[in-house]
Amino acid sequence: MINCNRRDGSARAVNEVAEILARRGHDVHLYARKVEDLDLQAVRWHRVPGPGWPEVADFASYHFAVNRLLARHDYDIVHSIGCNTLRANVVTIQNIQPVKMRVLENTASGERVSFARRMTRRLYLKATCRAEADLYTWREGKKPPVFLPVSRGVERELRDTYAIGPAPVRIVPNAADIRVFHPTTAEERGKWRAENGFQPDDKVAVFSGGEWSRKGLETAIRAVALLPDANLFVAGDDPDRGRFQELARSVGAAHRIRFGGFRNDIPTALAAGDVFLFPSHYEAFSLATIEAAACGLPIVATRINGTEDFIEPGQTGFFVDSDPQGIAGQLAILFEDSNLRERLGRNAREVVEKNYTWEHVASLTEEAYELAR
Repeated sequence: MINCNRRDGSARAVNEVAEILARRGHDVHLYARKVEDLDLQAVRWHRVPGPGWPEVADFASYHFAVNRLLARHDYDIVHSIGCNTLRANVVTIQNIQPVKMRVLENTASGERVSFARRMTRRLYLKATCRAEADLYTWREGKKPPVFLPVSRGVERELRDTYAIGPAPVRIVPNAADIRVFHPTTAEERGKWRAENGFQPDDKVAVFSGGEWSRKGLETAIRAVALLPDANLFVAGDDPDRGRFQELARSVGAAHRIRFGGFRNDIPTALAAGDVFLFPSHYEAFSLATIEAAACGLPIVATRINGTEDFIEPGQTGFFVDSDPQGIAGQLAILFEDSNLRERLGRNAREVVEKNYTWEHVASLTEEAYELAR
């Protein structure tokens, strides 16, 4: 993993699983540029130097260096997140880059970002597409890696995009730390709301993440604007933030939409909301969705990778189309029925406790390692 922390989705998964495997007695080595919030007494960090920007140089230099470094050792398992190293025999797949590139091209038309940023992102996607093809495509006489897509949708994309041959495939989802992400008390909820400009009885939908065009924030803003008494709290940030703030003003909802930026209080922010709204155009399996469910929120989301595995309509949330009118109608039903919200939120929390904890993910990962030996 190039950079390990607990802020980014795939990086967080590395930290969580690495620590659990180390506690279970595995000898875990991590090759990364930077490491944050990881128990380095349990996990051995091998620093991989190189440029951190632009993204394409970051990836290419890491890819070259880690392939060379790993050639010096004889590890039982080389577990890569995506195509970071060609020496992997276990690969967690958070997304399929050619698919993601097509989605970004379709959703980025309204972005107001610099030409340089646009070009470096495109170069990065092209470089990772080539590296994916090298690692994921099976060749006669080559033992294929064990692929661990995070959702059924990503498994479909893997099989549709690459000829993986006899490679074993096991779905190992993302997860939530249920000790950190959990329902809050009425007192904590009220305190957070007061500190962030909401009244105790305000109707609040929460949206979380970056890459706002892909994640459907424009649709979320337009939907909330149709409900005069609804509010939206946006956790996270985006280089094109100004465009979304202008949109909120243009639809007359700027006073009801709060752009919270990057947060250190995400668990409390989620738990203080009423509904998690996520009309994304593409995901692998959104960590934010699982974390919101762990906090006891019903999920209102588009039917995409991950949500199709998690949401049971009428039990843990509802599917919506990328349509502001339809989303507003669904939000109105949930905002008006507190008993329905509470029932769906309890169910969502129970599903996370059963199937989407990091301990469970670590166990599934250990099972996959046996296939790679």
